[in-house]
Amino acid sequence: MAPPTDGDGGCPEPFDTILFVDVDGVLNVGIQDDGNAPILLKTKELDLARELCAAGYNGRDADTARRICALASHSADCFGSITYEALASQDQLSKVLLGRLALLIQEAGSRCHVVLSSSWRKKQHAGRRKVLEEELSQCLGRPFVFDGVTALLLPERHAVHRLAAIRMYLSDFAQKDRFTANVKVVVIDDFFLSPISGWDCGDTSIESVADAEAYLTSGMESSDLTAEVKILHCYEELATGGYRLQVGTGLSRNLLADAFEFLKPKDAVSPVHLQGPGEKVIVKEGAKKSSFFQVVANAFAPPTTPVLWVI
Repeated sequence: MAPPTDGDGGCPEPFDTILFVDVDGVLNVGIQDDGNAPILLKTKELDLARELCAAGYNGRDADTARRICALASHSADCFGSITYEALASQDQLSKVLLGRLALLIQEAGSRCHVVLSSSWRKKQHAGRRKVLEEELSQCLGRPFVFDGVTALLLPERHAVHRLAAIRMYLSDFAQKDRFTANVKVVVIDDFFLSPISGWDCGDTSIESVADAEAYLTSGMESSDLTAEVKILHCYEELATGGYRLQVGTGLSRNLLADAFEFLKPKDAVSPVHLQGPGEKVIVKEGAKKSSFFQVVANAFAPPTTPVLWVI
């Protein structure tokens, strides 16, 4: 997303919103698997897991199969209207979760600076990043590329490293006067499938989401800059199917609504209405309401039309 320019096409206008995007656990759903890479919830693996469970399989991967099935059948929102199965990825990315991120980028507007903070920013994942940008371009109905990436702070094996990289980016960006006087920052991350507590950030102890938000805000201290930070923590500990699962939930409906509420002007009507089981309506200024079914129908429209899967 190219930075907006002033009316004469001169220097870029400052940004009023910055959005940090993680991928794993945000644009897909994952289960913590101690000592191993997280288990991604994918449609093919879910089909196989169900076959194994139905057959009474008790071999090496039986426990993994049962955990996948347990999560897939668990409610994925506060209404109980959909399960995690609806958020399963076809490959590495969930169509539904991509659609939700696209809605958030749209709502943030043209003065939004979108930063990739995921491990997908690494050189070895350049192919994955390209696919992600292409998928978001299709959802948005316009070309999309990330405006920047956070620095790679080796070894980045813990959530603290991710938080520090985001804080460094914000600090550097603020010093370059790239923000308006009032800036809003949204961070979407599962933070390595971990709760936000017990983190040691130098002389700062992080015990809650509020602590993490304050830590990021402190990196932009300026007499003429008012900054607000919102962390969308895509993480839950779920008890389901006899298991206690640590889950990277993806960008949930509830978190998306929180983000819209955070971004709206203080005197504006909320643009997101969660109307109950099975339906979300996005309301834009001067626009007609669109049901979930109308949004999904966009998938059959010409490629230049935004394709948003929002359940």
